[in-house]
Amino acid sequence: MHIGSVIKKYRKEIGLTQEEMANRLGVSTPAVNKWENGNSNPDIELLAPIARLLHISLDTLMSFHEELTASEIGDMIRQMDDKFEKEGFEKTYEWALEKIREYPNCNMLIWQVAVMLDARRMTGECEEPDQYDKQINAWYEMALHDENEEIQHHAADSLFGFYLRKKNYAMAEKYLQYFSDHDPMKKIYWGRLYKEQGKIEEAYDMFENVLFSEYHTLNFAFSFMTGMALEENDIENARFLAEKTGALSGIFDMGKYNECAAMLDVVCAEKNRQGTYLVVEQLLHNVDSLCDFQKSKLFQHMKFKNPDSSFIEGIKEKLLDGFRDEESFGYMKGSSAWETLINK
Repeated sequence: MHIGSVIKKYRKEIGLTQEEMANRLGVSTPAVNKWENGNSNPDIELLAPIARLLHISLDTLMSFHEELTASEIGDMIRQMDDKFEKEGFEKTYEWALEKIREYPNCNMLIWQVAVMLDARRMTGECEEPDQYDKQINAWYEMALHDENEEIQHHAADSLFGFYLRKKNYAMAEKYLQYFSDHDPMKKIYWGRLYKEQGKIEEAYDMFENVLFSEYHTLNFAFSFMTGMALEENDIENARFLAEKTGALSGIFDMGKYNECAAMLDVVCAEKNRQGTYLVVEQLLHNVDSLCDFQKSKLFQHMKFKNPDSSFIEGIKEKLLDGFRDEESFGYMKGSSAWETLINK
């Protein structure tokens, strides 16, 4: 909010007219009117008296602590975009400087303004784009130290991208520390950094780690969703989700076992004897495919420990013990084919 708007707002709140305010400050009524209309600003020596008269702090008067809403920030960014088209980069840059002086603590606005200017200069909309490096990066740094982790993340993202383009890899790496180790984007950025440095093997390894990790995240999500559908007795949706889970395993080369496994809970919930037999037969037949991902080109740069045969046999025995549990699979009792399958 412009200082004139602040003056107008608080003057009205305490019930003063422009004339009364002018008399108390020893200025003319037109002077107060010009402040409030944004045509001029009060002299610096009047700021403290104005704040005392309006019963507000200097910070409030100068809008130092004012927060902008997301909608207000959006309006300013749209206004900025319009200015680029109508007035060009230089004038828009000057307008942006003024806006940030007006809202020096609004780091979300500061970051978005910096991104807009950064993007426009990269597309060749201004002469000598490098002359803006210092100011734009200073704005990113301001946003980087905001208490809001989202704003920090955005600013670190922008600074990482800037230094990566400049081939200043040490500085690019510095800003990766602002990303959580649990954020998959951190690994992707490490991959980008390795790639730009010519460390191709390391880049592939990092990207493949992201794929491997995200597969398991998605698989867990599908599993929980399937379980929820079964709890709601929505068999149709559960089957749909189980099919998607199997397809996901196929896309990520996780082996035939994982492609079939998700459907087991569905056929058990249905007490579908034929379906249960077919799924269990597939699982037992494909236990040794559990580690097929190690052979996939998707993960060829990752290092895995090869399991020995006893590991696979142990998994198979545990499966058979589970399938022999009458509480879970009692509905299969009386099927000679089933008895033969689980008692091999």
